[in-house]
Parts: sequence; C-alpha cells; structure tokens
Amino acid sequence: MALKLKPLLIAASVALILSGCGESTSATAGEGHAGHVTDNQGGNGNNGGTDGNNTFDQTKLIESLVDNVITPTYQAFDTNVKSQPALLKAYCDLETAYDPALEDQQAKDQLNEAKLNAQNAWKETMVSWQHAELMILGPLSAQRKTLRNNIYSWPAVSTCSVDQDVMFFYAGEINGNDYDIAKRSDKRRGLDALEYLLFNENMGHSCSAASAGDALSDWDNKTEQARKALRCQFAVAVAEDLSETSTQLLYQWAGEDGYANVLKQAGQPGNKFATTLAAINEITDALFYMTEELKDYKLATPLGMFSNSCGTSVCAQDVESIYAKHSIENIRANIAGFEKIFTGGDAENTGFDDFLDDQGATDTKEIMLKGIADAKLAADEVENLQSALTTDSASVEKTHAKVKDVTDQLKNDFINKLALELPQTSAGDND
Repeated sequence: MALKLKPLLIAASVALILSGCGESTSATAGEGHAGHVTDNQGGNGNNGGTDGNNTFDQTKLIESLVDNVITPTYQAFDTNVKSQPALLKAYCDLETAYDPALEDQQAKDQLNEAKLNAQNAWKETMVSWQHAELMILGPLSAQRKTLRNNIYSWPAVSTCSVDQDVMFFYAGEINGNDYDIAKRSDKRRGLDALEYLLFNENMGHSCSAASAGDALSDWDNKTEQARKALRCQFAVAVAEDLSETSTQLLYQWAGEDGYANVLKQAGQPGNKFATTLAAINEITDALFYMTEELKDYKLATPLGMFSNSCGTSVCAQDVESIYAKHSIENIRANIAGFEKIFTGGDAENTGFDDFLDDQGATDTKEIMLKGIADAKLAADEVENLQSALTTDSASVEKTHAKVKDVTDQLKNDFINKLALELPQTSAGDND
C-alpha cells in the first residue's frame, strides 16, 4: 500500500511579541473585553489579565499548567514508553524460537501471554501520548513537529514503509549503509509503526507491486512464522527508538534550559515571550488539537462529513488506531487531556477555569465544563468506534456534536474573554 496521507490542519503557534519598557503578570482591563489593554499601557491590546478590580497572576497559571499538567503528562508517557522494549523483547524471544510444527500448547500459551503484555503496554503508552497530543508546544511543535512526528506521525502513515524497514533492519543495511532507525522517516517509526507491527494479523506486506521494491522481493517466500519473527524483531528496535525520542523530549522540555522554564519565565528580559499572555496564548494554541485533529479528522472524516477514503460516506477504515481497535480510547484520552489543561489538573491547581472566573466569565467556564463532561459521556457510550460507525452511527454523531460544543466555545467566548488570539488555521473556521 502506498503512502497514506490525510490532510492535517496544524494549529500554528502565535507568539505575541510586544514592545514596551516592562512586563507585569497582571494588568488592568479596559473597555471592549476582559483583559483589554490600550497601547499606552505598554502593550498592543493583548497582554491584559484582570477584570478591572481584581488581578490575576498569569505567571501562576503558567507555572501551574507546566508543573501540574504538562510536565507530569510527558513524564507519564516516558515511564510507559520505557517499559515497552523489555516487554517486546520478552515476546519476540518467544516468537523467534516458536515452532508451530511442534504443537506445544504450553509454549503457545506463553507466547500469546507475552504478546498480550506487549500489546497492553502499547495501549497504556498510547493513552498517555493522547493526553500529550493536547500539549504539542515547544520542542514538540518545533521544526514542523519533527519530534512529535517521530513519536507519532498519524494521520500521515505508511504501513508499506514499515514493511520495507522490517527487511532493511533484518539486512542491517540500506544501499550499502548501516541501518539506523534514528535516521529513518517518521512514517517508519513511532507508535503508529509499533501498532502495525504488534496488532496486524495479516502477514502479507501492504505495498503495491510497484512500491514494494527489492526489500520485499523475498517476503512472500517466507513462512508465516518467519514473518512474525521478523516483524517482532523490528518492533523491538522501534520501541527502543521511541524510548530514546522520549528522553530527548524530557531533556528539551524539563532540562535547565528547557522550554518549561522558558514558559515560566515569560515576560522577563531576554525571554522569547515578551508578555505572560503571549506564553499563555501558545498553550491555548495547543488546545486547538481538539478542533482540527479530534473533531474533524478523528470523528467528522470517518462519519463522511469531509471527503474520506470512501468518498463522502461513512468510512470505518479511516479511523485512528485501526489495527489495535483503539480509536475511541484515543478520543477519550484527548478529551481528558483538554480537561487537564482547562482545570489545571484538579480543583486545587490554577487553570483556565480560574482565569475565566477572574475575567468575569464564569458563565463561559460553566458552559465549557458542562461541554467537556457531556463530550466524555458521549464518548463513553461508544464501545468500539469502527463498529459503531456501521451499526450505531448516531452515537458517533452525538460524540462529534458534543466535542463541537466545546470547540465552538473555545474558538469564540473562551478566546475573546481572555483576550487571546486564534491560531491562524482556526481564524476562518466557523463550522
């Protein structure tokens, strides 16, 4: 199968670089909207943070989100991803040694258990990553999301490329050069490649005759068991590469000069962000994953609301995580990630709900909290997204509608009440 590339609306981070002689973590609101600041107050009308009588500590909000939500989310992913190589190796050692001709039921049971352990570890890792998908900023958004895509490149996937690299890895070289997975494209690496290797039960390669190339010329001559062994051996390499990439993420995020400190020091001299509100705006830009990727590509596209692989009709084959049948779990995790950022993780921590209260926008806060709760309930009613699309599409449509209720508030009242700006890709989106 040739490269499968779906459209991806990437929310562009908007850094509001303001001139002025100083920066305060609070400001006085004026006319027009909460947080309004006139130019003679040292800004460009977009570094406000109070309702006129009260002050809101924007630095405290940033610190809360970084320390209580984003950093723990990245750390949870790192913990999960680092458990995978050992589990995959344990499974792969059994898969490589297994001889189906011996009809050894005990060996088969041990093999199946080891594979299930590896698959469950992938699912736990994927859930933790789907939380992080609402927090794509800093090192994850840099260089056209290179680091993010090396971890998870969906919706740009190519199972044919993965099949080819199974054999390149086995051969140990490509065109006379030593094989190095770290130098391979993101579509041959990451959680999506690992899903295909672990969950796809079809041992035929997915390339067309024209795209298979010499790498797969001998694939069809191998036994099914030999193919399983080759795939699992490459899966171990993919898991080890993921672990290294996660280490890079933590270093670039939480190191002494990491992006976490850049955000927390927003507004200080020499900082990338001239104002705290500019840093907050970058965090909210990441929340728009819920609009483009979640609402539009994970739900509307397979529902046939946008063009898909089936034309414009319901298309179960276009769901995310199709091999692991983990699509609705990913969606639930995305909504949970959004909620973490919105609330600061729990009631004790400062979140955007507190910012809205301070701006006199408690009504918007309550509407969004109810919208999040309704979206969670709707997603919980869908047991399996692929099946529901064909047998109970109304439940998927309901989930889409409830997610849209949240994103409508995000694009309008939330942004306006907090004097923030829409990401460029959402500025003209009125759906």
